[in-house]
Amino acid sequence: MISRASEILSLPAGVFAHRGNSIDYPENTLPAFRSAFELGCDMVETDLHLTADGELVLWHDERTGRNAEQDLVIRDSTLAELRSLDAGFQFRPEQGFSFRGMGLYIMTIDELFEEFPAGVFNIDLKSEDLRIAEAYAAALSRHRAWERTITGSFHHRVITRFRRIAPACITSMSPREVRSALIGRKIGLGFAAPVQAALIRGKVFQVPEYHGRLQVVTRELAADWAKAGVPIQVWTVNEAEEAKRLIELGVRGIFTDRPREILAALKSYRG
Repeated sequence: MISRASEILSLPAGVFAHRGNSIDYPENTLPAFRSAFELGCDMVETDLHLTADGELVLWHDERTGRNAEQDLVIRDSTLAELRSLDAGFQFRPEQGFSFRGMGLYIMTIDELFEEFPAGVFNIDLKSEDLRIAEAYAAALSRHRAWERTITGSFHHRVITRFRRIAPACITSMSPREVRSALIGRKIGLGFAAPVQAALIRGKVFQVPEYHGRLQVVTRELAADWAKAGVPIQVWTVNEAEEAKRLIELGVRGIFTDRPREILAALKSYRG
């Protein structure tokens, strides 16, 4: 079992559970995380929000209504209010049974690290509030979890702030940095990827294969960034043949909602 985030960077075909094993269990809940590690996933991805009273909770959306029985805005709600919700209320797995009333709740970052003291996590900072960077860094310090996390954010200011606080922590490139890399390749500056990698300090290139009609991930892009020591990891891939095609293209990791299937599909690539 991988125990350090730095090991993720050298995997030939990493499999990362998107919000845990979210096809079989309600996403971002304890059983989803536990199942992902039991299946053998190299890393578990989850999402982090800042509550009204300064707590850090694991949830994807800004609101709770898609999965819970009430539609609360996380940044406007206290941890106690969020904890009163049933985190499995809306979930229906493919087997058809319900998770309602089974005691699933919105977890905190502290509970995640306490429950999985050796697990490696990819954590997406969802809030635009810069305070999330400080609160998250403090949580990493409390649990000595610096070396077993990869951190990303769609908000450039947030990830930049986190890098200043935690310069040794592995981070993924922000959307702004990804755009810069793509523009560089388009105008013939793909050879400059090592320079870009040094400047932006993002050690992982995490992207979808396509953004609208634009193909983000190509064999040439993967080769450019491999030379810079920056692996490309793609989200979210749920088809076995697609996962294999991407690995053949030079992608080094797959985020998936279906970890059981993707692990089986990539077995021969994983050694």
